[in-house]
Amino acid sequence: MSKRFHVDPSERVDVFEFDPGEVISDTPPNVITIRARMDVATAGKVSSELMKLGVDNKPELYVGEHVGALLLHNILGWRGPDFDDLPCTPANIRALPSPDSDPFIEKVANEIGERNKKRESPNGRSPTASGFATNGSPGASPQSAPAIFHPSEDSISKSPLLRALDGRPSKSDD
Repeated sequence: MSKRFHVDPSERVDVFEFDPGEVISDTPPNVITIRARMDVATAGKVSSELMKLGVDNKPELYVGEHVGALLLHNILGWRGPDFDDLPCTPANIRALPSPDSDPFIEKVANEIGERNKKRESPNGRSPTASGFATNGSPGASPQSAPAIFHPSEDSISKSPLLRALDGRPSKSDD
């Protein structure tokens, strides 16, 4: 079966704090197990963490929570000396240090981003090159197509992780 159009929800990948062959001490490395790639359902859960209905049924945006949502829905387990007796629960995932302050958590977040960034088209053309927009309507503009929620599209700069996930380069990447 082609791996391009099928994401195995049970496929997992271990991210090691340091290379297991690298001898730093007698202590085994910390390891976080993540999804190999998000499926549609998981990507939807991540998006749902970023936009929720408030008490008055109005949407509330949670712009700064994209990395936390990615970690929450992609970390499947952990082991190692710093995780002993700490169950891998949503509450404990939310309590991890920020990727900005911990290089191992940053490594995990970057690995999730790399594994889920937009893939290139095999024919090198954009999905709209055939004259059909992403919503399938002939001649429809990309602005009218449904899109994954991007909280920082216009006025707020995106993090490198969010840019990697949606496959759009930043202005500084040009």
